[in-house]
Amino acid sequence: MVKYRGSPFIDEKDKEHAVEDAKNIATSIALPVYEEIKYNNTVLNLDSVERYIQHASKIAVTDCSCRVKRKHCDSPLDVCLPLNDAANMLIGKGFAKEVSKTEALGIVRRAHDAGLVPMAGMRTDTPKPEGVNWICNCCSCCCGTIGVSLWLGKDVHMLKGLATTLTDSSKCNSCGACVDRCHFEARKIVGGRLVFDKDLCFGCGLCVDKCPSDAISLIHLQ
Repeated sequence: MVKYRGSPFIDEKDKEHAVEDAKNIATSIALPVYEEIKYNNTVLNLDSVERYIQHASKIAVTDCSCRVKRKHCDSPLDVCLPLNDAANMLIGKGFAKEVSKTEALGIVRRAHDAGLVPMAGMRTDTPKPEGVNWICNCCSCCCGTIGVSLWLGKDVHMLKGLATTLTDSSKCNSCGACVDRCHFEARKIVGGRLVFDKDLCFGCGLCVDKCPSDAISLIHLQ
């Protein structure tokens, strides 16, 4: 659940390091399942993650370095998935363990249930970096990428994408379940009613399957 809303950093040195890292992050976009990812850091939804896992030649799992370092929440640690050349590199160095596609899908669903945002990226320090070779499952309280953007009040590294959510007001009972799932503060309860800001929605889909009245659906914009 999304509860922590303070700065994601341990101290000023940690903040400066994260902000400096953010300068080197390519602009990102949230994409639906049928789109090819072209950027370095991309917010995904569950279907998109599963697609990349099914097409991976090798998959590994390692702990989330952001949560290991910052410890702002008790979300699962073992949910970072290096793919392909990144998996080979980190397995060879003893930093990650190889997993099957079935095991990887289980990890992804466990992360989804825990309310973590799936992020795809490309490590450029591998021998032959080509396309997406890393899937993180991120929290806004520890993640250097999401945390920096939210803490600075900017989304310059994560552009609005080709998927979003739609809420059927006739079904919505303003229970707030979706508010607890949204890391981007696109959903709020104001005056006892749900208020949805579509401009803040990244299409990750965390809110969709946790809506008790089935009022939310994930839609493609193109």
